[in-house]
Amino acid sequence: MRNAAFVMAAALLVAPAIASTDPGLSDPIMSWQDDPSVTCKNPQSTYDMNTCAGRDYKKSYTSLVAIYNQLYAKYDAANKKRLQIAQRSWRKYMDDECDYETAGTIGGTIHSTMVTNCNATLVEARIKQLQAQLNCAQGDMSCNAP
Repeated sequence: MRNAAFVMAAALLVAPAIASTDPGLSDPIMSWQDDPSVTCKNPQSTYDMNTCAGRDYKKSYTSLVAIYNQLYAKYDAANKKRLQIAQRSWRKYMDDECDYETAGTIGGTIHSTMVTNCNATLVEARIKQLQAQLNCAQGDMSCNAP
C-alpha cells in the first residue's frame, strides 16, 4: 500500500500542468494528499523525502495562488489578461527549467523529490516577483502598479 501511495504521489508531483488563468486550478500539487504519518525532522526513505518535499511545495504553491489572486483582483481587464499570460509563460518556464535541472535523476527513485524541490524553489522566486508587483507604489515605473 505504501508503494502504491509513493507511485501516486510521485506521479502527481511530476505531472505537467495545463496552463490556466488560476495558477492552482490545474497544478497536481493542489490535489496532492499528504501522508500525516510521515515526520519530516529526519526523513529516512525516498517516500518520506518525497512527502516532505510535497508538503513544502504545496505550502509555497498555496501562497503563490493567494498572492496571484490578490494581484489579479486589483487589476483592470487589460492587466488581468497580461498577468494571466505572464503566469502561463512562467508556469511553462518552471516545468521546462525543472525538467532540465533534474535530467540527471530521471529513472531514479529520487527524481520526483528533485523535481518537487526545483518547483518549490522557483515558486518561492515567483512569489517574490508577484509580491513586488502587489506592493508597487503608484507612479513607480519599474513595476505595474495595480
